[in-house]
Amino acid sequence: MTHMAEHLEAILLKENLSTTDVVNLLAGNRVLKDKGYGNGSKAYNLITDEQIAKNKTRNIIEKRRLIEEIWESSGHDKYRIELKGEFRFPRNYVFGWAKEKALSSGSLFEEFFACIRYAIDRGLITPQDWAASKRNQPSWLDEAREKNFPVDMPQPESNKEKPKKQESEPSEREINNSLRIIGAMRDILTSQDGDVKEQKKNFTSDSQLINYLVANYDGEGLSVSTLKARFRDGANLTERKKK
Repeated sequence: MTHMAEHLEAILLKENLSTTDVVNLLAGNRVLKDKGYGNGSKAYNLITDEQIAKNKTRNIIEKRRLIEEIWESSGHDKYRIELKGEFRFPRNYVFGWAKEKALSSGSLFEEFFACIRYAIDRGLITPQDWAASKRNQPSWLDEAREKNFPVDMPQPESNKEKPKKQESEPSEREINNSLRIIGAMRDILTSQDGDVKEQKKNFTSDSQLINYLVANYDGEGLSVSTLKARFRDGANLTERKKK
């Protein structure tokens, strides 16, 4: 089982990246392709390492294809290194290349910059590594800054001034979603059905309980992602009474 950002960390620890490493980093995700290149392919976010929804996978693959074409169409002859029969590229060179391409790519590299911000905040790369990654003379940097492209060192999340949260009343929809979860849990705990009583004894993890809820109960708020978030937040607020 991989831990969060394990694949991103593995890429950034390398001094020289393979073409697959480069595309994964620039796209901010990795894809396990099936033979049909689409229907059975799986995409995973590099930061969370969570699988991306199947209905978004085809768009992810298409975006990766565009990024790979842009990368391969650029001239890298001066920078590529042949190691064990495979061309590799200095990591900081890839950083600088992405900065330059961001000037004209719009949102194409949003996930890449999210990975860089995460990496700096977690110490996977240093701010100096990012600041030093330039391909061109600084003249293009002024143009990039004027267009508000993130070419300068991303600020670690811990250094950013976080806006003060404003207390707000939960919406009727949020209340109903929470009540629906409570109702499903009550049904499991009080049901006299033998199968349910046997099942509830064997819940050894959040995942087992969540999968059971999703499979047996309908309604908004009973999705895997919502249940995970509610269980996590609930666990943080719950304290057992001291005996």
